[in-house]
Amino acid sequence: MLSIVSVISVNLIASVATAHADSGRIVHVTSAGEVSSVSAVSVERRVLTTAKRYLGTRYRLGGTKPSAFDCSGFLRYVFAKNGVELPRTAREQSSVGQRVAFGADSLRVGDLLFFRTPRGRASHVAMYVGNGRIIHASSGSRRVRYDDLASPRGRWFIERLTGVRRVLLLTSDRSEATLLSELDKRPVSSTPLAHAATVQ
Repeated sequence: MLSIVSVISVNLIASVATAHADSGRIVHVTSAGEVSSVSAVSVERRVLTTAKRYLGTRYRLGGTKPSAFDCSGFLRYVFAKNGVELPRTAREQSSVGQRVAFGADSLRVGDLLFFRTPRGRASHVAMYVGNGRIIHASSGSRRVRYDDLASPRGRWFIERLTGVRRVLLLTSDRSEATLLSELDKRPVSSTPLAHAATVQ
């Protein structure tokens, strides 16, 4: 009999292997009320390009600048460079945007993935970059790096995944999207997983 973690792991690996970028239109409303429209794919590319620029940057707990990042500081900085304001900590980031259920085709580029470490249920965060990979500021590797979720190292992440949030949101008809960071702050409810050694 398969354990719940095994079932989630198999389903998640299958979904990340087939996930694709969405080609919807993004509507961004500025604080002045001006509306601009851009391709969702172009926003995803900009976010990925910004994140990639910091590969190899050293890890430091509390780091929020290009000299050194921690996991949430890194993603906050990357998204801010592209017009999306995120809260400071991984725990706070885990309550913004829209909750994403696990399943085939559920992950999109730019989604935030949250992981349990000994520090708590949503104490590490990474960004999905497509093709089954994430980018994050890794405390274990002491640098910003990619990780493949289908690799042996990736299994650590899949087994400790506690939630996925989408801050680049498509409307229900999938024709428009909104850059969203502060509108939905409802806490995520999920079944806690066992504490584990920090590999992130």
